[in-house]
Amino acid sequence: MAARLLSAVAIVAALAACGGEPGGLKQVPRNRTLIADCAENNTCGGQIQDYNTFNPFVPGGISRIGYQFLYEPLYFFNGYKADAEPLPWLATGHEYNADYSAVTVHIRPGVEWSDGRSWTARDFVFTINMLKAHAPELVFSTDMDTWVEEAVALDDLTARITLKSPNPRFLASYFTHIHGNGVPIVPEHIWAGQDPTTFANYDPARGWPVVTGPYEIALSEPAQRIWDLRPDWWAAKTGFCDLPQVERMIFLPYMEEHQRVQNLLVNKLDICLELRPSNIISLLQQHDKMSTWTGREPPYSYMTPWPIALGFNNLEAPFSDRDIRRAINFAIDREQLVEIGWQNSGDYALLPLPDVPQMRPYLHAVADLVDRYEIGVHDTARTAAIMRDKGWARNADGYWAKDGAVFALTIDIFAHFQDLTPILVAQLKEAGFDASFRMTSDFISRMNQGEARSFLMGNLSSMRDPYQGLSHFHSRYVQPTGVTAEYAWRWQSTEFDALIDRMAQTPNEAPEMMGIYREAMDVWLRELPAIPIVQWPHRIPVNETYWTGWPSAEDPYINSSYWARSWLLVLLNLRPVG
Repeated sequence: MAARLLSAVAIVAALAACGGEPGGLKQVPRNRTLIADCAENNTCGGQIQDYNTFNPFVPGGISRIGYQFLYEPLYFFNGYKADAEPLPWLATGHEYNADYSAVTVHIRPGVEWSDGRSWTARDFVFTINMLKAHAPELVFSTDMDTWVEEAVALDDLTARITLKSPNPRFLASYFTHIHGNGVPIVPEHIWAGQDPTTFANYDPARGWPVVTGPYEIALSEPAQRIWDLRPDWWAAKTGFCDLPQVERMIFLPYMEEHQRVQNLLVNKLDICLELRPSNIISLLQQHDKMSTWTGREPPYSYMTPWPIALGFNNLEAPFSDRDIRRAINFAIDREQLVEIGWQNSGDYALLPLPDVPQMRPYLHAVADLVDRYEIGVHDTARTAAIMRDKGWARNADGYWAKDGAVFALTIDIFAHFQDLTPILVAQLKEAGFDASFRMTSDFISRMNQGEARSFLMGNLSSMRDPYQGLSHFHSRYVQPTGVTAEYAWRWQSTEFDALIDRMAQTPNEAPEMMGIYREAMDVWLRELPAIPIVQWPHRIPVNETYWTGWPSAEDPYINSSYWARSWLLVLLNLRPVG
């Protein structure tokens, strides 16, 4: 497999630099070509499984190698600047009514789809209503059904969304591209009459997918996906911004880490998934054009809005018992996880919220609650006391057992956590749990269906206020085991739901917001539906052999996650070397 992938990379690199491209592809030099790998093992492991589909609404069904820059948002937001404000993009502005029960959105004139049709308020409204009509089958459909009473186009450049209840952050939560969040807005004239649960949205002969972004599909096959620049991009035509200087993007299938390292060393990748600290250090020592978020110095990373938690299918015993979850919490030594698992290139987490600039006041505001519920306490004696109280006893092998059954704790993970998890497993074993982990290509689907009873995963959290991250624990997202859920936590609390519903209706700047947040966190920390363990640092290497202008700690104009919805802003900033 390694040889096959390397061979594919070599072929692609050669095609980017000379003639003879497959399918009549135009010639593009290597120094105008950007090469990356696919971020999803479940859809791109060994080959790109979804090479012939571009439906962004099917849960777990599509890799983010294109659609993150195909459908542009109303706004972008950069959570890595403390004073950042939303950047208007397809919208020029909006107004909420006095009680935040309706919002009027003004659309930028001159926006076009890639087939030349105008992008209008009707496309925006169509997308909302389509999702609403197919709840809970599609990604974002539950949210649209929860919030939207009516979406109408007043004219081509004006939309009005009437909400079922006040929501001052409706546009910020769903139609602002921020890291991995943001609803794709699709063209009504293509999607109308289609079944969005099965529509592939792929037909090169018809120019599908029809998009607003500056790239079009040139080739999509299991071995690679290629995007070429569209000179007729609306933003360049109207003078809104210049064309990107990246003329071609090539995405290769997901590769194991050693393959990524080798391809970076020989300049066959320009950017890739995050690497272990040891591999980052090795790359920097061997390649003088390699860099990271912090340049060539530690910690080589930035904090993502995805704090990592040990999650559970909270519908199933024994994890449905909050006392059992708390017993597991006391078994975890977070400092050791950071020291050994992250090699001190990160930090631990005590909350389901990220350590990013605009969130820090909220982290500090509940420090007393974290102490009250002893979230950061490592005390295996406390673990033992809870387990004995629940009727468990250690067997001859030292594991907790009850009614003839051993407490087996199998943690499902994907490759990013393979350094962290053995340390966690060792801690849990020491505390008496028969712990193990497994890393499978279908991790995402098994987690979302609840078949993975315990797992390590980040919680796509908030960058401006706590609502976004906490809302994912609302019971409206709960699905029975075996049914795909949009968020995998499967926890139900009417008390928490009510507080989150109040938070949703309260502007962040309102004086009562902090009090509601504290009440919600009091419930969450008391019940502990997931166990925060570490912040998630992204150690993403960037190769400056061909491209410069990457985001960094010195110039944090956006994050450098190329699978994120904000990737277009990076493409607009990259410049060829020389």
